[in-house]
Amino acid sequence: MIRYENTPTVVVALVPLRGGLLMIRRAVPGEGHGQLALPGGYQMLGQTWQEAGAREVLEETGVVVAPETLRVLTVETTPDRRQNLLFCRSPAVEHEGAFVHDAEVSEVLVIHQPVETAFALHTRMVRDFFEHADPA
Repeated sequence: MIRYENTPTVVVALVPLRGGLLMIRRAVPGEGHGQLALPGGYQMLGQTWQEAGAREVLEETGVVVAPETLRVLTVETTPDRRQNLLFCRSPAVEHEGAFVHDAEVSEVLVIHQPVETAFALHTRMVRDFFEHADPA
Protein backbone atom coordinates (compact mmCIF):
# COMPACT_ATOMS: atom_id res chain seq x y z
CA MET A 1 0.00 0.00 0.00
CA ILE A 2 1.34 3.40 -0.95
CA ARG A 3 1.21 5.96 1.82
CA TYR A 4 1.28 9.63 0.85
CA GLU A 5 2.44 12.48 3.07
CA ASN A 6 0.28 15.36 1.92
CA THR A 7 0.80 18.98 2.82
CA PRO A 8 -2.21 20.15 4.84
CA THR A 9 -4.05 23.38 4.13
CA VAL A 10 -4.43 25.87 6.95
CA VAL A 11 -7.00 28.62 6.42
CA VAL A 12 -6.08 31.90 8.14
CA ALA A 13 -8.65 34.69 8.29
CA LEU A 14 -8.24 38.45 8.44
CA VAL A 15 -11.47 39.78 9.93
CA PRO A 16 -11.95 43.55 10.13
CA LEU A 17 -13.88 44.34 13.31
CA ARG A 18 -14.52 47.47 15.42
CA GLY A 19 -12.21 49.56 13.26
CA GLY A 20 -9.32 47.11 13.65
CA LEU A 21 -8.31 43.51 13.04
CA LEU A 22 -9.46 40.43 14.98
CA MET A 23 -6.59 38.52 16.64
CA ILE A 24 -6.11 35.65 19.08
CA ARG A 25 -3.49 34.76 21.67
CA ARG A 26 -2.41 31.15 21.22
CA ALA A 27 -2.90 28.73 24.12
CA VAL A 28 -1.68 25.63 22.26
CA PRO A 29 1.61 24.33 23.69
CA GLY A 30 4.58 24.59 21.36
CA GLU A 31 5.41 27.10 18.67
CA GLY A 32 3.78 30.47 19.23
CA HIS A 33 2.39 29.65 22.69
CA GLY A 34 1.23 32.85 24.40
CA GLN A 35 1.79 34.96 21.29
CA LEU A 36 -0.64 36.74 19.01
CA ALA A 37 -1.83 35.21 15.74
CA LEU A 38 -4.61 35.53 13.23
CA PRO A 39 -7.50 33.10 13.74
CA GLY A 40 -7.20 30.00 11.62
CA GLY A 41 -6.74 26.26 11.44
CA TYR A 42 -6.83 23.16 9.31
CA GLN A 43 -9.31 22.58 6.54
CA MET A 44 -11.08 19.32 7.35
CA LEU A 45 -11.97 16.67 4.81
CA GLY A 46 -15.44 17.44 3.43
CA GLN A 47 -15.19 21.21 4.01
CA THR A 48 -14.55 23.97 1.53
CA TRP A 49 -11.76 26.34 2.49
CA GLN A 50 -14.43 28.99 3.07
CA GLU A 51 -16.31 26.75 5.51
CA ALA A 52 -13.04 25.95 7.29
CA GLY A 53 -12.16 29.63 7.63
CA ALA A 54 -15.58 30.58 8.99
CA ARG A 55 -15.55 27.59 11.40
CA GLU A 56 -12.11 28.48 12.76
CA VAL A 57 -13.07 32.13 13.33
CA LEU A 58 -16.21 31.02 15.18
CA GLU A 59 -14.40 28.40 17.31
CA GLU A 60 -11.50 30.67 18.21
CA THR A 61 -13.35 33.98 18.71
CA GLY A 62 -17.13 33.51 18.75
CA VAL A 63 -17.39 35.89 15.79
CA VAL A 64 -19.70 34.80 12.95
CA VAL A 65 -18.35 35.16 9.42
CA ALA A 66 -20.40 34.03 6.42
CA PRO A 67 -18.26 31.51 4.49
CA GLU A 68 -19.39 32.86 1.10
CA THR A 69 -18.01 36.31 1.95
CA LEU A 70 -14.42 35.14 2.41
CA ARG A 71 -11.97 36.08 -0.35
CA VAL A 72 -8.49 34.69 -0.95
CA LEU A 73 -5.68 37.18 -0.40
CA THR A 74 -2.73 34.86 -1.00
CA VAL A 75 -1.50 31.31 -0.50
CA GLU A 76 1.91 30.77 1.09
CA THR A 77 3.91 27.68 1.96
CA THR A 78 5.53 27.78 5.40
CA PRO A 79 9.34 28.04 5.37
CA ASP A 80 9.62 24.41 6.56
CA ARG A 81 7.35 23.35 3.65
CA ARG A 82 5.03 21.47 6.00
CA GLN A 83 1.84 23.51 5.47
CA ASN A 84 0.12 25.66 2.92
CA LEU A 85 -1.47 28.75 4.44
CA LEU A 86 -4.48 30.12 2.62
CA PHE A 87 -4.90 33.70 3.83
CA CYS A 88 -8.39 35.07 3.31
CA ARG A 89 -10.30 38.18 4.30
CA SER A 90 -13.89 38.80 5.25
CA PRO A 91 -15.74 42.07 4.87
CA ALA A 92 -15.97 44.08 8.10
CA VAL A 93 -18.25 42.27 10.55
CA GLU A 94 -20.22 43.31 13.60
CA HIS A 95 -19.86 41.54 16.94
CA GLU A 96 -21.45 42.88 20.10
CA GLY A 97 -20.43 41.81 23.56
CA ALA A 98 -17.66 39.55 24.75
CA PHE A 99 -15.66 37.14 22.66
CA VAL A 100 -15.94 33.38 23.23
CA HIS A 101 -13.07 31.04 22.43
CA ASP A 102 -12.03 27.41 22.55
CA ALA A 103 -9.16 25.87 24.55
CA GLU A 104 -6.65 26.64 21.78
CA VAL A 105 -7.00 30.37 22.55
CA SER A 106 -6.28 32.27 25.77
CA GLU A 107 -7.45 35.72 24.61
CA VAL A 108 -9.34 37.36 21.75
CA LEU A 109 -8.62 40.99 20.93
CA VAL A 110 -8.88 43.65 18.25
CA ILE A 111 -5.69 45.44 17.23
CA HIS A 112 -5.56 48.85 15.59
CA GLN A 113 -1.98 48.87 14.34
CA PRO A 114 0.54 46.29 13.12
CA VAL A 115 2.01 43.98 15.76
CA GLU A 116 4.60 41.23 15.86
CA THR A 117 2.86 37.85 15.84
CA ALA A 118 3.86 34.26 16.54
CA PHE A 119 4.51 33.61 12.85
CA ALA A 120 6.40 35.68 10.26
CA LEU A 121 3.74 35.12 7.58
CA HIS A 122 0.98 36.32 9.94
CA THR A 123 3.06 39.38 10.85
CA ARG A 124 3.47 40.24 7.18
CA MET A 125 -0.27 39.87 6.49
CA VAL A 126 -1.16 42.05 9.52
CA ARG A 127 1.28 44.74 8.36
CA ASP A 128 -0.16 44.59 4.82
CA PHE A 129 -3.70 44.86 6.21
CA PHE A 130 -2.93 48.11 8.02
CA GLU A 131 -0.81 49.54 5.18
CA HIS A 132 -3.76 49.12 2.81
CA ALA A 133 -6.54 49.89 5.29
CA ASP A 134 -9.22 52.35 4.28
CA PRO A 135 -8.55 55.45 6.42
CA ALA A 136 -12.30 56.11 6.82
